[in-house]
Amino acid sequence: MKKTSSRLLIFISIFIVIFVIFQLVNGGPESPNTEPVKVKKVDINSKLPYTVQVEESDQKPETIAYRVWFDFVKSLEREGAIVNPGFTRFTKLSGDENSFVAAVVFQVEIPEGTQEIDYGWGKMEENRVVPNIVWKLTINKEEELTYTLTKIERTTDTEIGLPPVESLEEYRKQAGMEKPSKNIRYEMKDETLRVTYDNGKNWRDVPAHVGELLGSESTVTKQQLIDGSYVLKPEITAFVLNGGSRVLVSTDKGKSWHDAVVSDQLPFLRFLKLGFTSAQDGYLIVTGDKTMSSEAHFIFKTNDGGKSWANAGPVKDVYSLVTDGGFINAQLGFMSFGELRYEAQPPVPNLYRTADGGANWERVEVPIPEEYQGYFTIAEVPIFNGNEGTLLVKQGPDGDYLGGKVLAKFTSADQGKTWSFAGLVDPNGVLRTK
Repeated sequence: MKKTSSRLLIFISIFIVIFVIFQLVNGGPESPNTEPVKVKKVDINSKLPYTVQVEESDQKPETIAYRVWFDFVKSLEREGAIVNPGFTRFTKLSGDENSFVAAVVFQVEIPEGTQEIDYGWGKMEENRVVPNIVWKLTINKEEELTYTLTKIERTTDTEIGLPPVESLEEYRKQAGMEKPSKNIRYEMKDETLRVTYDNGKNWRDVPAHVGELLGSESTVTKQQLIDGSYVLKPEITAFVLNGGSRVLVSTDKGKSWHDAVVSDQLPFLRFLKLGFTSAQDGYLIVTGDKTMSSEAHFIFKTNDGGKSWANAGPVKDVYSLVTDGGFINAQLGFMSFGELRYEAQPPVPNLYRTADGGANWERVEVPIPEEYQGYFTIAEVPIFNGNEGTLLVKQGPDGDYLGGKVLAKFTSADQGKTWSFAGLVDPNGVLRTK
């Protein structure tokens, strides 16, 4: 019995060895998963020319380029080559109304099962999205409302056709803006507001009840005050109390405080901004009595370090909502009232300037380039280095240029009387290659 079992074991072992050798020699059983994938490369220009009829309202080259591109990529989507195409922007590079070149920056998603066709989109990410695809489109006008895409050229320049683009850090450096000091900061602890001037080594209590601080009821759990309601500088520290009716000021790093009355007849507060342009000169802008898209605004000024405040008066005959305001020095100041709309015209920034401390104001023209009109509409208070100023204009409620994240930059060499377009500021890096 034992001899029979041994012979059976030997026979099985020999059979296994022969089977393994056979598999090695013949390459094993056929498996569809081990076959090399045959990738078919397709020149995107082989699908051209491609003709599209646009809408009668499509007048700008960028809009026409969008119509042509959209129809073309939708045809590729119907073929199963891509899904969910989405564009970042269109920019005209050259040409006229009869023949022009436009750049488009866009992305596509590669659907499952299309690896065998390579359209040269670019590097696919883990989520199957190919970002930052850049095409230069050559488009010719055939007849009224009919255009033909004749050539597509790939490039990696995601900023193609754009004016100079700066990051927010670059802008601040160019504008000479100082970074906030970590040594000076406030905190609210046990319902007490306190300030440090040496990065937390020592703290000084601010003699104000939490209930007097602007925004304390809604933000006390976050331990934050509302932006614009305080100033923290080595030479002056100030906090707005009771909705703008008082300002608490220290000029000796919190050793002593002066509680100054600003006004006892202010309306229910919507916006305020406190600022000091020197150890002596400061301003407080307060708005309220909001009704629909109008409100009252008040501009108070001090020239004795916040000990006393005087009403400088409003910008006369302007009742639009205030979006920003402030002074550069005791005389030069700016007020921004959001968008100014004319009938059948795209909105423009509604910015006012004073050169006499607020006694008189005049509206300032901000020359928005044609391709950006209707996008950049809300001016911020400019920053100055001597007579030279830098102005940022944000996108309004209808602004969707690059998702509404990019700002327009303007410069002035005459203390803000006139402005020139200087480029774009890209705070979130949406224009930069990942």
